[in-house]
Amino acid sequence: MKNKCLRKNIAFLLPLFILLSISLLDMYGASFISGLYSRNLTRQFLWIVIGFAILYTTYKIDLSFLLKWSGLFYILGVLSLILVLFFGKNINGATSWFRIGPFSFQPSELFKFFYILYLSKVIGDSRKGGAVLAIKIILLTFVPCILIFLEPDTGVVLMYLLMMFGLLTSSKVPKKYIVLLIATGIAFIGGFFVLYFLNGDLFLKLFGTSFFYRIDRLLSFKDASSYQISNALIGIGSSGLLGMGLTSSKIYIPEATTDFVFDLTICNFGLLAGVLVILIYAVLLGLIYREIHRSKKRLHRCILSGIFYMMLFQVGEHILMNLGLTPITGITLPFLSYGGSSLISYFMLFALIMKITTNNSSYS
Repeated sequence: MKNKCLRKNIAFLLPLFILLSISLLDMYGASFISGLYSRNLTRQFLWIVIGFAILYTTYKIDLSFLLKWSGLFYILGVLSLILVLFFGKNINGATSWFRIGPFSFQPSELFKFFYILYLSKVIGDSRKGGAVLAIKIILLTFVPCILIFLEPDTGVVLMYLLMMFGLLTSSKVPKKYIVLLIATGIAFIGGFFVLYFLNGDLFLKLFGTSFFYRIDRLLSFKDASSYQISNALIGIGSSGLLGMGLTSSKIYIPEATTDFVFDLTICNFGLLAGVLVILIYAVLLGLIYREIHRSKKRLHRCILSGIFYMMLFQVGEHILMNLGLTPITGITLPFLSYGGSSLISYFMLFALIMKITTNNSSYS
């Protein structure tokens, strides 16, 4: 049994080790691009060490204990999202961070763990799966989404909506309600952009100047007018199959270690490395998807589905954004981008995955 558990854990941990190794090399290579990235390697290594410690601790805690207190942590998480709007530090136009000395953390990233846990518990405890459960899931999702939208962080809002979709698909909510929700969302987004393109004056009156320019910036990828996109595409085009090397002089890409780390990887190691990274994520997502269909408990399927759809969106949006195919949303790449909040949240989520796949929980 122990060997079986070890094999399952290695299947998830080996891709993580590869991604984290590439991440550290990217941080080292970034220091030759700009002095802004000179401390990223040391800090990233520290976050990785802390992350593995948190992964091990979370893995050891019984799932029933985490679920028991998930409601309280959901409330505390919502409170942190409110407080960050008033006391958070504004970075790149978004008030999403708490600053403590030389370090900062993003509540919306850490909240993902407790959001998935609590909503999975709500679904697991629900005896019926009709409209009442669907409304409850939507309301519990919209509360953090509205607060995160006010920061503003559109990319993370989309991430939570995809988590909600994953949870709904594994719940007892009938498919007709899910289809209705998707159709309503598409209609709302469609009407939103129709108003933006056809009646800008009314859009400004309804949503304000700040939001109008947020949308304008998001859509700048269409004509490559974004400085980030332009430099990122130049970097990719100059890299070739094997890249320019870690210590070589490369074009400056703003937020290269976070929002544009996929481009940074290609600049350092070439297009082949980019393909390798995509394959690694495909393996991880495939493993999670397999476990969703193997899980016999609805609760477990909910947790895994929430993680799967969130990660699928995050990986897909980051890579497409880096290639100039989708709007710049500030989405990081799991285990590859620099930053403690994203790393720690994913270490915690992967502890849940490994806990479920090895049936290391007494919760039913």
